[in-house]
Amino acid sequence: MQDTTGNLLTDMLTNTIEKITLFFSLTAIGLMTCASSYGNQAIIINKPLGPNDPRYQYTYELMSLIVKATEAEFGPIEVRHSDIAMTRKRTLNELALGEKINVMAEAPKADWDKRLLVVPIPIRKGLQGYRLFIIHQDNRILMNGVTNFADLQKLATGSGSYWSTRKPMEQAGMKVITGSNYQGLFTMLANKRFVTFGRGINEAYHEVAAFKDKYPVLEVDNNLLLHIPLATYFYISPNRPELAKRIEKGLLKLIESGDFDHFFYRRFCPDIVKSKLDKRKTFHIDNHQVSVERMTSLVGSEFLIDTNHNYNSICQPYLSKTMLN
Repeated sequence: MQDTTGNLLTDMLTNTIEKITLFFSLTAIGLMTCASSYGNQAIIINKPLGPNDPRYQYTYELMSLIVKATEAEFGPIEVRHSDIAMTRKRTLNELALGEKINVMAEAPKADWDKRLLVVPIPIRKGLQGYRLFIIHQDNRILMNGVTNFADLQKLATGSGSYWSTRKPMEQAGMKVITGSNYQGLFTMLANKRFVTFGRGINEAYHEVAAFKDKYPVLEVDNNLLLHIPLATYFYISPNRPELAKRIEKGLLKLIESGDFDHFFYRRFCPDIVKSKLDKRKTFHIDNHQVSVERMTSLVGSEFLIDTNHNYNSICQPYLSKTMLN
């Protein structure tokens, strides 16, 4: 009888321990699942390639506006950078998975369109397609001598290996020298590996300022403008369709309210006015990777930058009188 009672107590104790162990195991799994679920709810955007890389600040700020404009419908959500900076090729692969990064603003490319979700609203109004040239100051006279596109074709120009402007420039007969590293391209320009380095109006002045201490010989040319039709769209992981829906709704809401234009011109009017578009010799080349019809499919053609407009007038509310003179 004593042995039977002892065995019964042992069985009960073992059963209790197993239940407690199972409880804590399930609790741990639940906590990990919640943590994973929370992580997946964040908007994870690309990290800059370095401290002197200002290219994505606009898109980070715009994403914050989109989140705020859609919070009532979609709820709060965290916006943060990816843990590491990635090349475009790796970024595409990671976006397809949607774990380390799930949103990036990028120019359209066939493989990105094929593998990712896209919101076809040009978030910079096509501004980055108007290219100013960063040059070495020793080449000012050389640049002043460019009177036609044939002259420009003779001058070596720099480009990132995977940049969307590379192919249109090559197809137009320009001599393109490529580099795989963003900051390295400024080193190449400072060392006169090429003469011109085309950058969007929204980029050129900021980049020269960012690299001023390291490369004081670089400056923005005052005479030429190269127009290559170009768009920047938000690309989203196919595993996060709700983010694509939220971003599209948010952008359209900001555009309709006028908040988008206020944000855009407040950010870019200093660059647009400083560039003096109406006083530059302008060359146009085609870009078969970009469809103007697609750029305007959700917003209309009036949404895009038009160099025929009087931006001194448009920008007046956003600038000091000194800049407008």
